This record gives sequence, C-alpha cells and structure tokens, in this order.
Amino acid sequence: MKEIVVRPLATPAEFVGAEEVQLSAWGENERAVTPKEIMIAVHDNGGVVLGAFEGRKTVGFAILLPGYNGKDVYMYSHMTGVLKEYQSRGVGYMLKQKQREFALAHGFDRIAWTFDPMIARNAHFNFGKLGVVCRNYIVDYYGPMKDPVNRGLPTDRFLVEWFIEPRWQRKVRAYAKEPIATAYSVIDRRGEEPYPVCEDWQIDLKAERALVDIPREIAALKARDLKAAQRWRKATREIFHTYFSAGFTAVALLEKKDRFRYLLMKADFPRGTFPPRAME
Repeated sequence: MKEIVVRPLATPAEFVGAEEVQLSAWGENERAVTPKEIMIAVHDNGGVVLGAFEGRKTVGFAILLPGYNGKDVYMYSHMTGVLKEYQSRGVGYMLKQKQREFALAHGFDRIAWTFDPMIARNAHFNFGKLGVVCRNYIVDYYGPMKDPVNRGLPTDRFLVEWFIEPRWQRKVRAYAKEPIATAYSVIDRRGEEPYPVCEDWQIDLKAERALVDIPREIAALKARDLKAAQRWRKATREIFHTYFSAGFTAVALLEKKDRFRYLLMKADFPRGTFPPRAME
C-alpha cells in the first residue's frame, strides 16, 4: 500500500472524488450525497474539506465547518467517510487528527459531530480512539432515511463533543479508567450476540455511575428482527435522554466478553455547547 496523505482538497476533480467516497462509504444514491458545490462553499468560507489520498486516488474525506449556537463557537464535523476497501486501516483516524490540527490552529477548543450511538463500531472509534464525550441526545435527527445503514429505525443521534486540548483529553482518559464494579446496569438483556434481546430497563438517577448496553451488531439484529432492534432504540432513547437531562455524561464505551456498554457519570467538563433537547 502506498503512503496515504491527508490534505485539503484543491481542485473540482478532487471534490468529485469526495462525492464518490460518499457513495462507497454509505451505499447511498446520488440524491443523498453532499455535492461538490456545497463542499467547495464550505471549504472557501471558514471551513475545510480534507481528502485522504493514496497517490492521486481519493480514499477518504472529511468536512469541517465553524458552528455558532448564539453563545459558543466551535467546529462541526459534518461527514467523515472512507472507501469501503480502505476502512479499518486508520484512514478515518488520520482525517480526524488533521481536523484537530486545523481546529487548534484556528483557535477552537472542541469539535462536535453526530453519530448513531447503537453502531458499536463507530462508538468504539469515537470514544475509544478519539476520546469524545456526550451529554446530548437528539431524537430522529434527520427524519426517515432509506439508505441500508439507517433504514427501519428512527435516526436518533448522539451529539458528541471532542475536547481537543491535551488537558481535556487526559481528563477523558482518566474517566474511562474509573472502576465500574459498583456501577449500575440499566438494561436487563438476554440472549447472545449478535441477537441480544432488550428485556427491560430501569433508570436510577441516584447511582454515581451507570452502564448502558448496546447490541454489538445492530445491523445484523435489524436484518433478523426489526422489532427487537426498534425496542433497543426505544430503550436507549429514554435512558440517554433521561440521564443527560439529569447532568450525566457518557465518557467511555467499554468492551468486555463480546459486550459493549456506555459508561455514564457526572463529569467535569467546560460548559456544554449544546443545551439538552426535549424529547419529541
């Protein structure tokens, strides 16, 4: 494999390459792709669109733009995608690190983005490799979507914050090592992966730490039993929204014996950029 280089996109042809990455990464039709004209507008007006290149071939891309919510400014990462045949080879991590470099150079202390909290692979990348935290849950953010990844479930999302200064990254890593022997397990589950059943859930806001299970492979579970996947969505939606509204933060995704669980606790981070949204 040739060396992969990450840099800002420079020509219309390279922006077309970013469109093609989207088609490969998410299996969407052309109507769902962020077009080159929008990416060029972002790139030339305070944001940056990065490309990952193997020689002249575009193998990944990432969109980063400034955000403002009336109180705080931050950087927002709208999309990060990698060609299917280049996934799990560190390309996404390289793109995120270049986003971090850009944000720090322009005076920002955090980057935010959304992802589906039930996709364990993405959760492991975001929490385990990058060190994000989450204290905001958005119900059905995009509305119904028909692509293979999202079809059949409401598009609920974590809105995560990546505190990119070293002192905050050290704090995130320290929280992730907190002892969990006495942590409260919120979900009662049965069955083995990849088809676990969410039997019931009980929320205890008096617990100092809470553990919230997710299926290891929500796509496989959804393909076999859509109602079971929908029950997981219903449970985690209520759980995360309630805990976040009570001041808890998701600080880590823990993996043990083929089981993924989020660790939630009261954590000390800068004032939240995003106020909790009401349940819809």
